[in-house]
Amino acid sequence: MRLPDGVRRYLLHLLERDAAERALDTAEREALDAAAEGRSAKPLPELLRGWVSRATSQMRWKRARPVAAKELADHLSDQYEAFLDSGLDEEAAVQATAREMGDAVETGTQLDRAWRPRPDWVMLGIVLVVAAIGLVLQYSMRSNNDLEWYMFFGRYVAGAVCLLAAYFVDYTILGRHCWLLYGLWAVVGLLLTFGPFRVESMGKLNYLAQWVWFFPVLFAGILFRQRGKGIQGIGVCLLSLLGMWFFATLAPSMAALCVLTVVSCGMLAAAVWRRAFGRRTKGKLMLAASPVLAMALYCLFLFCTDSHIREELAVVLFPQRDAMGNGYQGSVVQNIMFGIPFPFDSSIHSVDAWLWWDGATDWVIMAAKYYWGWAVVLLILVAVVLLLVWGFRIAYRQTGLLARSVCMGVMATFALQTVLYVLQNCGIILIASYGLPLLSYGGLYLCQTMLLLGLLLSAQRSGQLESGLAPLSARSVR
Repeated sequence: MRLPDGVRRYLLHLLERDAAERALDTAEREALDAAAEGRSAKPLPELLRGWVSRATSQMRWKRARPVAAKELADHLSDQYEAFLDSGLDEEAAVQATAREMGDAVETGTQLDRAWRPRPDWVMLGIVLVVAAIGLVLQYSMRSNNDLEWYMFFGRYVAGAVCLLAAYFVDYTILGRHCWLLYGLWAVVGLLLTFGPFRVESMGKLNYLAQWVWFFPVLFAGILFRQRGKGIQGIGVCLLSLLGMWFFATLAPSMAALCVLTVVSCGMLAAAVWRRAFGRRTKGKLMLAASPVLAMALYCLFLFCTDSHIREELAVVLFPQRDAMGNGYQGSVVQNIMFGIPFPFDSSIHSVDAWLWWDGATDWVIMAAKYYWGWAVVLLILVAVVLLLVWGFRIAYRQTGLLARSVCMGVMATFALQTVLYVLQNCGIILIASYGLPLLSYGGLYLCQTMLLLGLLLSAQRSGQLESGLAPLSARSVR
């Protein structure tokens, strides 16, 4: 007697969703058992189970074995039951099924060729090339008595090591151990705030301001663990934002507070839209976006009730209104970038010293325009746009919830960082930008960016396993 089709499909869906979370060796056996029991009223005969084990043991990519075992068990179960329905007894049906499937070792060898991690070499090349462009720009903008060229090359090597290290990490630990990782992130944050690693400069905790930017990938893991839990799961995800708000406020980093809130709520709303928390409703979508909506309403309230806020916003958009005050930087930037007259020409004499000191950090685009013209600016913008477009392409192609959330979290963070940086380099300084991914100065910033991109490539490399989808070339190996 077969299980109802709906029950069997649901059991297989659960197996597909959880296969990537289990330990390797145990997962392979459990996947085989669950698949076999889900397809028929009784487990597959021992001979067929041994056939699957021999076939999957030929696969060198161990993480792919549970999914491949499930697919093979599904096919074997269908064949076995078809022979039983044709009138063969159990022993004859087993033998006929084994003959139909062919040699297990040969099949496993074909599966090994089909089931391979498939890195996105284009994205990897883009990352390394853009990082190299950034280091060349940084070296060209620094003073002669600053770091030598081999120090910049050392940063490049360190960034490449971080990229590869994150690339070979199993990204599913973000989902399997999300609360442990969140706790470790919080402990390190406290040490950077109150402990021996506290480093303060110009009123900002430098290391904490960088550490908080790892939050999106942690949030992706929390979101994944709360899937299917409805309103309660959405609430837990929102509560996890408290840690990020706490550290972003202590840093302080307004850019991190705003960007990470928007990115996290966007990831949560996207998951709700895709029914990861049950039936999609307007209430769930509103709850997921509630922090962003609250921020927007608060800003609107201040704009409508506080004339000082309106004046500050006017200076941000038109810095020449207060060129010798709050609009000084914006006025100088717009004069350099677009030739907008600066009201007091005698005040621009310090631009060379300013860019020589800080151009490689916060003003890469403006410094490139000042020293080399629009051609170099165009090169920088093309490199950044290519990085973002290809990264979002990778994120869009992920079908698993965790892989998609990790990729979207990383790329949305970089996209908003880029928007703030470009606006700042156009003289519209609403909030201080954090950096331009891979291009602006800072060894720790480069390593941080490379780590996040490595996690993105890790999710791309094996994200198909999370959703239980076989490579197209493997679906014909049966």
